[in-house]
Amino acid sequence: MNKEEVMKRMHGIGIIPAIALNRVEDAAPLAKALCAGGLPVAEVTYRTAAAHDAMIEMKKACPEMLVGAGTVLTKQQVDSAIDAGAEFIVSPGLNPEIVSYVLSKGLPMIPGISTASEIEQALALGLSTVKFFPAEQLGGLKTIKALCGPYRSMTFLPTGGVNTDNMLDYLNDPKIFAVGGTWMVKSALIDAGKFDEIERISHDAVLKMLGMHIKHVGVNCTEAEGKQTADAFAKLFQGSVRETSKGYFGSELVEIMVNQHKGAHGHIAIGVHSTERAAAYFRALGYAFDEDSATYDANGDLKFIYFKDEIGGFAIHLVND
Repeated sequence: MNKEEVMKRMHGIGIIPAIALNRVEDAAPLAKALCAGGLPVAEVTYRTAAAHDAMIEMKKACPEMLVGAGTVLTKQQVDSAIDAGAEFIVSPGLNPEIVSYVLSKGLPMIPGISTASEIEQALALGLSTVKFFPAEQLGGLKTIKALCGPYRSMTFLPTGGVNTDNMLDYLNDPKIFAVGGTWMVKSALIDAGKFDEIERISHDAVLKMLGMHIKHVGVNCTEAEGKQTADAFAKLFQGSVRETSKGYFGSELVEIMVNQHKGAHGHIAIGVHSTERAAAYFRALGYAFDEDSATYDANGDLKFIYFKDEIGGFAIHLVND
């Protein structure tokens, strides 16, 4: 993958586990737990001597996993990470020499910043995404929004104090590239070999990030029966009828399709916080999509798409809330 593809995939995954491994032998089972939990990505930090070999073992165990290096401070660590197969580099601060060195090697680089001056340095170096660290201690999303004002092209990877309780506050903001965290990969869990627990925590975090729920059900109908059917559903659900180019909504819970029919019986709309991230999640599970049905927002992020296959005669699509 090139730099753009790596960054797009990281954005799609949404949650980047930051890992400090004490033992190389824990790398493979940890990689398998994260992938099974829906987080096929790891930022392996150079806070321990195991980082280089751990990245090799993680990629070997799970080739589909996106593996990068974190807490990278020196050119020697950059070279070590590249030798281990790292696909992206993250650092706690912005050192222009290190940033330029990483970029010269063709890898994505996400340096840490905490001030407007550092954002300007990042822009001058050609970056469009920076790490905001330590996020919660520096005022969290409120500070990020304040910094965003003059720098509309910059997106942020907040880490430090981000957890399952506050991650949605970040992820639901369009200026957030992804979030980084350690809550699913705490050293105590890794050292105790509790990989099932790591998988469970990761899976819970992914489902919370996606926020999947049935938004509405689509019912295929003839044009002659469409308005009557919409009226009946609107009465049942104590709503109103809304006419669309495809038919009607009989309350916002049921869409009556009279001009376009998807699915043998109809369709089910699954609302999510981010269609981009939900589609990335389902693709990793092996599901295929009808790419011709996709629509995108102004930032180029997916906002609507149908799955390729029907279930029980129903077409299914994802849509942003």
